[in-house]
Amino acid sequence: MKIFVKLSLALIAFFPLMSMSRGGARSQLDAELARLDVVIANRETYIAGREQRIRSLKKILETTEFSDDQRVMLNQQLIDEYVPYQVDSAIEYLYSNIALCDRLGNRSRVDRSRIQLSYLYSSAGIYLEAANLLDRVDTAALCSEGLVKYYIARHKLNDELLLYSRDTLQKRHSWQLAEYYARQIVENTDSASMANVQFRLWQAIDRKDYDLAVEYADRFCAGQQPLTRDYAIAAHMRALVADRTGDRETAQIWYARAAATDIQLAIRDNSALKSLSITLLDYDVTRAMRYVRVVMDDARFFNSWLRPWQDMTVMYSIEKAYMDRQQRVNVLYNIVFLSIGIFLLLAFGGLLFFRRQNRKLNVARLQLQQANAKLNESNAKLNESNAKLNESNDNLQRFNEKLLSLNDQLSESNEVKEEYIGIFLTMCSEYIDKIMGTRRHVRRMLVDGRIAELRKEYSSPEPNKRELDEFYHNFDTTFLHLYPTFIEDFNSLLDSEARIKPKKGELLTTELRIFALIRLGIRDSSKIAALLRYSTTTIYNYRSKIKNHTIVSREDFEERIKTIGAFNPQHH
Repeated sequence: MKIFVKLSLALIAFFPLMSMSRGGARSQLDAELARLDVVIANRETYIAGREQRIRSLKKILETTEFSDDQRVMLNQQLIDEYVPYQVDSAIEYLYSNIALCDRLGNRSRVDRSRIQLSYLYSSAGIYLEAANLLDRVDTAALCSEGLVKYYIARHKLNDELLLYSRDTLQKRHSWQLAEYYARQIVENTDSASMANVQFRLWQAIDRKDYDLAVEYADRFCAGQQPLTRDYAIAAHMRALVADRTGDRETAQIWYARAAATDIQLAIRDNSALKSLSITLLDYDVTRAMRYVRVVMDDARFFNSWLRPWQDMTVMYSIEKAYMDRQQRVNVLYNIVFLSIGIFLLLAFGGLLFFRRQNRKLNVARLQLQQANAKLNESNAKLNESNAKLNESNDNLQRFNEKLLSLNDQLSESNEVKEEYIGIFLTMCSEYIDKIMGTRRHVRRMLVDGRIAELRKEYSSPEPNKRELDEFYHNFDTTFLHLYPTFIEDFNSLLDSEARIKPKKGELLTTELRIFALIRLGIRDSSKIAALLRYSTTTIYNYRSKIKNHTIVSREDFEERIKTIGAFNPQHH
């Protein structure tokens, strides 16, 4: 019996020692996995954020009339949202952009969209269509940046064929082409650019020069901002290098970082979490099973043709590992149950001995009952204290929920402002395109000697007035979206006789536009005059006239204007 007791105590002490040893060696990995678990728990929140951006862009497309050029730009924003999120929707909008650009006669934009669609097809396993799209691109007409993107798409196609083709000749041919296009990318990009470092890293891995690959991978990661897709790509490649060199722990840490970034950015075309699941088979098969279920859910939603097939292979490996673990656990349970049975037999023998000591134990039991009574009394008091503590915790939790709600509202407010500022900048870009188009037209007319025709074409002021009216309308609409209470708040700073009310069909008056620009941070009268097409004296007179009717001090008036529309939690 003494031997059995000593063996049991040794086993009991052995397992905590194993746990402590493992925790000391892999504490950083455990911390990264714990952080990843928290991120996965909040996964639906990140997905909801991307869905909100997509709905906002679609609503703008549906409720506003845009030119084909503007619609191409808005479609591209939707494509950028969908590419890492849902492949069929991204393909749909890419085809829409190709049709729009074709209708506009913009061949360079058509080719850029074809290159992007080909890259997406390669990622989804649609290799024939990807190759056909790239064959239709006129590489001679591409700019240097477009040519690099073409090389990247070609490299992606051949890299995928190299990974998944079963034909030996095809694999060799794809490897040669992938190596060729990697060289072209490196030779045609700046040495400090992300693409240059990324493909030099690919070349180092391909040559099995892992020391150089580690150097490039570390530089690649250091050059990226956290919580960006580029950082997720860099972290994934750093993990691949560590995996190739047999540094499993470092690979798992970087896979976990890449996967956490993918989930926080609501990227559903993610492979880092799948790679992490595979490496965890010998470490934490239960966690690996949980992760791969997330991978399968993302693959189904992303709707790639290739991903589910790849993920099913991983799922089979993990399920097999899980079943093997269960078998080992069952064997351990059998050993434990057998040990318990032996222990019960020994305990029965001991019971016969203990009955002889029953009288002494009765005395001890009585004393124990008295001690228990006192302990119960203490427990009752402790429970009462715990109830009060729980009540305090509930109050704290409600406060935290309110605080989180306010933070969500603030984030939403900032996102809406950023969205409309993006639209305004897009419109400014379109005006620049129009000016450049006009300059090219005038230059052609002058070269052709059609000066009289040019003078007649530009003798009427009507086009200038129409452009200026359109500029005012776009500015007014965008500004009032950003600050819908601006007119009301502005008038609240003036006496009742001087308050401004726009006419029917008018959004903002000249005075309101001047102070709208001041609200946006443009205070110099000459800059305001240039934007609104007035003289500096006129702008100065308008500002002075309004300040003469303010109900606050003239010195504080414009500072008060700059606070209109600022976020205030009490208003939400």
